[in-house]
Amino acid sequence: MNSYFATVEQQANPFIRGKPVGVCAYLSNNGCIVASSIEAKKVGIKTGCLVKKAKQLYPNIILLENDPNKYRTVTKKFFNIMTSYSEDFEPYSIDEAFLDLTGVAHDYDEAFKLAQEMNIRIKQEIGSYLKCSIGISYTKFLAKFVSDVIGVDEIRSLKSKNELSQWFERYKLTDIWGINIKLEERLNAIGIYTINELKKSPIQNLIQALGKPGYFLWAKVNGLEIDYLRDQDQLLSKSIGHSYCVPNWTRDKKYLEKVLYKLTHRVGKRLRSRDQLAQGIYIYWTYVDYSIQGYGKRFKLKTSVTSTEVIFNKAVKVLRDTELKDKVRMLAVGVFNLVPRNNQLSLFITEDPRISRLVDNINNVYGDYAIHLGRMWKTEDIARDRIGFRKID
Repeated sequence: MNSYFATVEQQANPFIRGKPVGVCAYLSNNGCIVASSIEAKKVGIKTGCLVKKAKQLYPNIILLENDPNKYRTVTKKFFNIMTSYSEDFEPYSIDEAFLDLTGVAHDYDEAFKLAQEMNIRIKQEIGSYLKCSIGISYTKFLAKFVSDVIGVDEIRSLKSKNELSQWFERYKLTDIWGINIKLEERLNAIGIYTINELKKSPIQNLIQALGKPGYFLWAKVNGLEIDYLRDQDQLLSKSIGHSYCVPNWTRDKKYLEKVLYKLTHRVGKRLRSRDQLAQGIYIYWTYVDYSIQGYGKRFKLKTSVTSTEVIFNKAVKVLRDTELKDKVRMLAVGVFNLVPRNNQLSLFITEDPRISRLVDNINNVYGDYAIHLGRMWKTEDIARDRIGFRKID
């Protein structure tokens, strides 16, 4: 999906269509733009740009605070459209997914027609202003490469290895999925400056310079499939965490406890929505003074947990027992060593996880925080929900 968050906002509000729009994590000058509309990109405002800088580049830019529930709702809708064509589906991020049409489309022409049909359905069933670029190829890597480099709302196919060199000659190394500036520098150091030079490079040189990733990189640009679609079990991450950059740096532990509980609430809710239990908890914070090392603690649990209260009580004890060396600028909490939940309650669990699930179900129907504990009272503006492109739930 092109300029996803911004385009969803333009779909929802016709009065901002055709205008530069920036969706922000925070609207303060030090906040950053997490999504720029197509129009904003044309005036130089890109994702990651500070709000202050965006205003300098285009004083009349329309700035909106992000609306995670809106984006998640749209994502579910276009994921549903995709899975109606094939069950071989892998969500990659909130605005991108892979679909294997093997056995559904018999050739590239048929795959192209299906892609056109999906694009039309997205506009008809979700919103006419939404834009979607679709890349079609015989490997995941090449399909994503095509979708990344083609134009807005365009559909293109890369059909065979014979086309690779012609496609690659038009783009930089950093246009390749997985190559950032640092990796580009390492490739430059061994005489590789273009994608086609990478494609023709001896495998042993890449392995010597980069290790095993060097082979995978070579295989991908040579059209070899080494990364098949992952099933839902494989997609589940091994940890769940949330963090918050404290806008007003503080040593006030009462305030930090409120932030911690809000973050823990989200961690617990995501954990339960996946039908998983956690066998470990971590908490971490950083200080305003970068010369002072942040503090973190990870610990394994004797029993698996899913309750927000249990996770919070374990994490908050660390905060309460630790002397803060400076004002805190960022606080994070999460769980790790995740395992599937079975329906039997452990004899050693002190809190019934069904209570947390009941609260989740009520809030899913009537809205977030329709029912909550007293400690959440008047915390609406603390650690508000935010969303990243790689985070779907």
